[in-house]
Amino acid sequence: MDGLFPPAVLDQARAVALELATSGPVGLVHGDLHPANVLSGPGARMVAIDPRPAWGDADFDAVDWVLAGVTGFAVLEQRLEQLARMVPAQSPHRVLRWCRALAAVNAVPRMCAGRDDAETQFLMVLAGC
Repeated sequence: MDGLFPPAVLDQARAVALELATSGPVGLVHGDLHPANVLSGPGARMVAIDPRPAWGDADFDAVDWVLAGVTGFAVLEQRLEQLARMVPAQSPHRVLRWCRALAAVNAVPRMCAGRDDAETQFLMVLAGC
């Protein structure tokens, strides 16, 4: 990964992730929460499927959900606000910090596959490149 991102960016992401991992609430989380694992249920309620239950930070669990397909900050902020309305205990600030901390990790496989699309470019910006 050193060739894809400056070491300082990775060091900062790691420091933020460690701080978030040791400072937040801990509870039962889905473990694989993304749009493909959420269906419309009875009464138009959302139903999460295919969990990989774990004990962890619910704000971390929301990263894939809010970042899926995002290509700019306006959409990311909108998703964070929507999630906060649907899940009152969710911290939009912490989810955003997790998104930034994990942006490089999410971008690397895309870059290695030769993807240079708007979503990958946004992940690089979010990571601090």
